[in-house]
Amino acid sequence: MRSSTPEPRFVKLSSATDPVTDELERSEHARLRRALAARATINMAEGALAVLGHLPIEEAGLVLADVARRLRVDAHLVAEHVLNLVQGIAVPDAVYGELHRVLDEYRPDGRDAGGGGGRARPRARPPPTPPNSRETPRRGC
Repeated sequence: MRSSTPEPRFVKLSSATDPVTDELERSEHARLRRALAARATINMAEGALAVLGHLPIEEAGLVLADVARRLRVDAHLVAEHVLNLVQGIAVPDAVYGELHRVLDEYRPDGRDAGGGGGRARPRARPPPTPPNSRETPRRGC
């Protein structure tokens, strides 16, 4: 005779007496939490770039990926800098300059404002970056 309670689909791997498995579960949980936080940061930065850069959301994701690739850093670090930038917090000159160069490539005709997407040819010269930018926060993209 079968009981009225269903069989669990997932078996708990750890027990109170198995500290090694408990530690593995904690480290896996921490890894997944960090990955989820990084993805959320990237999504917020994509939204900010889409609005401020006048880009479709898909292209905003490509902008983040391009900047990360050119700077040889993880995309979630670039995303954190983008979020700092929109909050008026100073960002490194390299990130600021590369972000503007990549945004100019994705904007129509390489202009600062555009009504849609489309990858355009980069401008001949990137916008100038003022010295001592670490001391003065950048505003906007």
